[in-house]
Amino acid sequence: MSLGLDTTTATGKLMLNVLGSVAQFERKMMLERQREGIRKVRSAGRYKGRQPNARRLSGRAQELLKEGLS
Repeated sequence: MSLGLDTTTATGKLMLNVLGSVAQFERKMMLERQREGIRKVRSAGRYKGRQPNARRLSGRAQELLKEGLS
């Protein structure tokens, strides 16, 4: 996908910085809302979190390594 943004010009560099700043702001807001939601659920005693998978899947990972996959 091309935005047609010419970063060799001052205006292009400004637009790239603005887009990056908006993306960073959105990410921070999303994390803030997520943490707030987790805090509310934890206080209600309903938060379980994500189930750990690394040890359960380690056998399959070893099989894939033996097959030559990374």
